[in-house]
Amino acid sequence: MVIEKIKIDDIPDLLQLYTELTPYKIPIEDSIRIYEEILRDNQYLILVAKDVDKIVGSILAVSCKCLSCGGDNFLVLEDVIVKEELRGKGIGKMLMKKIDEFAVANHCLYAIVVSSAHRKGAHKFYESVGFTDEVIGFRKFYT
Repeated sequence: MVIEKIKIDDIPDLLQLYTELTPYKIPIEDSIRIYEEILRDNQYLILVAKDVDKIVGSILAVSCKCLSCGGDNFLVLEDVIVKEELRGKGIGKMLMKKIDEFAVANHCLYAIVVSSAHRKGAHKFYESVGFTDEVIGFRKFYT
């Protein structure tokens, strides 16, 4: 298993994996354009887990400045996914370990992740890698 920063050539496989996470469909060309924007901002990191050359997991992290924290950063995680049939094999933990390294390098005080209420397995996973349920998360959709 290899954990690495996503490459543009990986985007079609990543979009296929995302279908296990969300119903949104986006054209590959749009995803490539968006990823090219992300590449210009070192506060973003998209990692993939590859088994041979097949993407089996991914995570997006964004380091954000925090005025109330004296200018230190916090980390926002999104699009956390491991292929359903491979969950429980340590792939998510490997991805999170790399994200933790990114957080420390970016002087992040904490990380936040939002998960749908019905994803109980994901909640257990987040707790197993150090997240707590001391807060309640909310999400607002605009489209």
